[in-house]
Amino acid sequence: MLVAGGNRFAAYHMQQAVEKIVKALLLAKGIEAGVEHRLEELLKRFAPEDEWLTRIAPLVSYSAFATAFRYPTPGGRIPADPPQATVRRDLALVNDLLALARAEWQRDGG
Repeated sequence: MLVAGGNRFAAYHMQQAVEKIVKALLLAKGIEAGVEHRLEELLKRFAPEDEWLTRIAPLVSYSAFATAFRYPTPGGRIPADPPQATVRRDLALVNDLLALARAEWQRDGG
């Protein structure tokens, strides 16, 4: 809905969705996720050969939106929103990731 309406918070919520998927995956693998918000830092906690790294890597640019709206810099710098077409494409990717994660958890008895 946010993407369809051109709402600037679409990118923030995209980051939040990816962060929650990544943290859930880490916890399912027995890896402490902590309070980190930056996707690139969270991905460093996966084993180098983990296939989730390549699946999530295209979404790392959303890290810029993790705290931008809640904690703007003193100068008020807020990153420019990605193009709507990009957010729509990435939303489809997040939905695919969520389906893959569900399937993995069910397969592994989660």
